[in-house]
Amino acid sequence: MRDVPDIEPSSYVNTQQKLRFLARDAQNPGAAIVYWLGRTEPSRESSFFDAMQKFGSLMQLVLPDERPGVFVKRDAVQRVTDFGTVKRLVFKDGSCLDVRYAGPCSDLCDK
Repeated sequence: MRDVPDIEPSSYVNTQQKLRFLARDAQNPGAAIVYWLGRTEPSRESSFFDAMQKFGSLMQLVLPDERPGVFVKRDAVQRVTDFGTVKRLVFKDGSCLDVRYAGPCSDLCDK
């Protein structure tokens, strides 16, 4: 039997992906496109409904061009920049998403 070295918790690789937001797939409205923190390429879920159930509570927001929206994981948002009715969500990985929202920025972020 081999000796297994001790590994400090800080050196563990975080393999669990965190959701940024999800949207309906334009090619197949029953499916979802899933955007992850730290990843540039989204993945796909075959069922939009199942994806909504899997990721828990999400904020439904409308895109600036008034296309039906995206569903954002609030705890993935680091800060919000206010441009009037358009808000820029800056996620914890530095990526951004502009949405149409007339309410206060504090509604969109946990800070």
